Amino acid sequence: MTDVKTLNAEELLLRSLDRLPRDLDAWAALFAENAVFELPYAGTFDAPTKREGRKAILAGMTWFRSLIDDLRIGEVTVHKLAGRDAVVAEYVATGKMSANGKSFDQIYIVRVEAKDGQIVYFSEYFDTLRFKKHLEG
Repeated sequence: MTDVKTLNAEELLLRSLDRLPRDLDAWAALFAENAVFELPYAGTFDAPTKREGRKAILAGMTWFRSLIDDLRIGEVTVHKLAGRDAVVAEYVATGKMSANGKSFDQIYIVRVEAKDGQIVYFSEYFDTLRFKKHLEG
């Protein structure tokens, strides 16, 4: 019998950021079937502020990834939250806008909670006005 280590919130976050630019199906597999992904300020550019369930989360990220070529995630700073399997992290994402080739750069703050080795909650905070400008070209 092989012991399989259950990933904690920090490990899941780092793995998700590694997979996000390369393999969306592998990225989505890190989420629990009933996970919640929130983008509290996404209404600024008429996007849903909450997606529930792995399929809906994958659909949202598939849309985002279709906008950005050569997505790269910079250095990640992780802060563990006391008393539960959760972290807050900050990082920079860069790339090129698919529609116009202009550069994309955004600073993200995220909160990730895990249970039983899967992401159950992911919230993402970023400069939505900056993102809207990237969308508009």
